[in-house]
Amino acid sequence: MSVRSSSQNATPVSNTPTPVPTSEPSPTHDPAPTPTKTETLQNTPNTPKQVGCTDTGHEDPRRAEMLENHELWLGSLVGSSLDQGYKLLTGGSVPDGLLYKDSVHIWWVSATDHTIHHGVIEEGNLVDLGSISVDGEIFSGMVDPDLVELEDGTLGLTVLDGFDRPGSPGPICHLRSTDGQEFFTHSTMLDLEERFDPSVVVVQDRWWLAVGIPADEDSVTEIYSGQEGGDFQLEGQVNGAVPDISFLDGKFQLLTCSPEGMMQYSSSDGKGWVLKDTIRFPGCDPSTVTGTDFFVYKKEVGGGREMPPPPPGEPPPGETPPS
Repeated sequence: MSVRSSSQNATPVSNTPTPVPTSEPSPTHDPAPTPTKTETLQNTPNTPKQVGCTDTGHEDPRRAEMLENHELWLGSLVGSSLDQGYKLLTGGSVPDGLLYKDSVHIWWVSATDHTIHHGVIEEGNLVDLGSISVDGEIFSGMVDPDLVELEDGTLGLTVLDGFDRPGSPGPICHLRSTDGQEFFTHSTMLDLEERFDPSVVVVQDRWWLAVGIPADEDSVTEIYSGQEGGDFQLEGQVNGAVPDISFLDGKFQLLTCSPEGMMQYSSSDGKGWVLKDTIRFPGCDPSTVTGTDFFVYKKEVGGGREMPPPPPGEPPPGETPPS
């Protein structure tokens, strides 16, 4: 997740001892174009309006029991040092965070209705502002939200669409908003089967998209690039899935999840990637909040999918060995 953010502080607090993440000026590497008229809106009076990037895979809001044991956590990530922070809520999954108008905003899929919710951190607490709307509708079927703030101040939301249908969901769909709550369909970014968890960063007018391909063994992440509204081409691949891509200090940064832990990669060109570190911690679905040290992620309680503890002799989760 990438964002053109303010340098103002936005500091959640908690009742547990947690290092306070600090805000810093974010890189100005991701200018973005002005939104254009969506191609999926109704074009003639006789053409039914399509909501989102597909006309299948959407359902009425409904409770999602499979997400009830998922927790959203807010911590900090500085280099390879992770502080797990504190729990924001139970019953939410696949979060993404953004420093927007001097506050940390979070989008996630809620267990209450299986829609994407939007909230803001106020005095250390997550205030749920409710379900987002897409093209004037509230529905289930879009998941894996990833937010960017564009140069003109609008918000771009990339999601996996068509989730509520048999078979493979898709495509990867891009939406736009001026307030983070009401979105309209902008474009289809990638229409390939079995691609999940999109993450986007914009660098010098070029859009970079990371998508995960989960598997019982050998999950991978693919990295694509392209121009806004155009075709995307495959640029690289790394191990692990559920990616988070960003651009910092002149380099691409990429986080992925694997049974071994959260894998940290870097790249100078978005094509060749170097594994920097593997961090063990009991969570996944990582999202760094560009311009700050904040880090929002998901824990799955009692689901048997949490990352294993470190072997004897290795440091606890979130700590690095003494030098």
